Amino acid sequence: MTRKLNIKLAVNHIASNDTVFHFLTSIKSISAYGLLVTLFTLLTLSVSTMPAQAELVDLSNFEPVTQISISNANWVVRPILRIESHCINTVSTGDKLTLLLDGSVDKQGKITRVQVKKSSGNQCLDENAIRQVRSGRMKPVMVKGKAVRASFSLPIIFTVP
Repeated sequence: MTRKLNIKLAVNHIASNDTVFHFLTSIKSISAYGLLVTLFTLLTLSVSTMPAQAELVDLSNFEPVTQISISNANWVVRPILRIESHCINTVSTGDKLTLLLDGSVDKQGKITRVQVKKSSGNQCLDENAIRQVRSGRMKPVMVKGKAVRASFSLPIIFTVP
């Protein structure tokens, strides 16, 4: 404290009060900044010399997915699978087109994913079948009294009229 007074008095003789005030506030801000930098440096050094302690945490919401047979599925809204007329222009009457779809159902019974596992060879028919299956809804799949996610395979055979 005595040192600050001596500096203030010495500067007071040299310059006006405004200059002294500016000089002292500059020293204070530089000192505060220097103190923060020093503390940050010490903290960084102390942290970097400590051995790291880590724990692996599985953040994925992993639950086993139950495979269900589509023939045993309990439908709330059964999908209506029909051939759209614009999809069969190149197909002969009486032809059978086979398609295999894979899908997933969430805990509430909503069909969340449908994809082609084996194509019928008619992309338009495949896309319409996916859309039609996604429009369906199942009752929740229950395992030991608890609703679970499930997956299914759905074979479809379309006979062209």
